[in-house]
Amino acid sequence: MTMFMRSMGGIPDAIPFITTTENKENTRVAVEEWQHGPVVPSNDPTANKPYWMALARAFQVDEREARRHRCSNCTHYDNSSMKQALMERIPQNAGDVGAGYRGYCKKFDFICHDLRSCQAQQERDFDEFHHAS
Repeated sequence: MTMFMRSMGGIPDAIPFITTTENKENTRVAVEEWQHGPVVPSNDPTANKPYWMALARAFQVDEREARRHRCSNCTHYDNSSMKQALMERIPQNAGDVGAGYRGYCKKFDFICHDLRSCQAQQERDFDEFHHAS
């Protein structure tokens, strides 16, 4: 019989995942180099106008369209059950407050949130979930 050391949530500790230190550093890089934000996210369509206007310029779209480019609809965003369990290894911090649900950014190797975005956002193809009748 094989025994596994298990962490919180029954996920084996042997499954590799980022550390708290790596998450902090990778978040810093995403903020400084890829315009990850806003710092204080909101669903209010008038909040954080300077952030969304800057992102709109980067995407070459209007502000309204830029606000649709969220981490939660990005191809790099992983909020699967397994990733959620792995993310539980990383203690929540001030960046988690009011930011919506946590997701793992596969591109930059850090914990992002569904109410944020960045310049690397690539819309996920949701057509794969629609079936012809």
